Amino acid sequence: MRLSPTDKMILQLLRENGRRSLTEMAAIVGLSRPTVRHHVDKLVREKVIRRFTIEIETVDDTRPSGVRAMFDVRLRRNVCGKVYASIANWSELVSCWSTSGSTDMRILVEAADQSIIEDLRDRLARHPEVASLTTMMILKTWCERISGISETAPEDYVITRRGEAVA
Repeated sequence: MRLSPTDKMILQLLRENGRRSLTEMAAIVGLSRPTVRHHVDKLVREKVIRRFTIEIETVDDTRPSGVRAMFDVRLRRNVCGKVYASIANWSELVSCWSTSGSTDMRILVEAADQSIIEDLRDRLARHPEVASLTTMMILKTWCERISGISETAPEDYVITRRGEAVA
């Protein structure tokens, strides 16, 4: 099929915005709405236009979503910074806290499926400073408010039980 200048203008307008109305296109090309409708119908009938689609802006979220779990970690020594440095690059890591009480750290992870959670748990359990590890699967999230706080620890930063910084 040979395209007329009007057909080419209509195709260009639809490339720019596939949801553009016939009335808007008619005003731009200087023709009546029924005439533009005739051209669009002809382009569809002749399969020049095969479909009308929309494009959705994709969100660049590198963290997989699906299954969530919390790891409660007890350490052999007070070396939360060292343990955090070993997991900080996990794409599945959502949050990590140092806590008081019988748990030294609480870690929230999110992964595409449970097998990934199990792998993360195994990797964390093998860390030489981890004395014990409890896993809690998140069944339902009722509320989640994000604080935006982000802390980083130097890779080689460790505090001993005597309170001395060791490099």
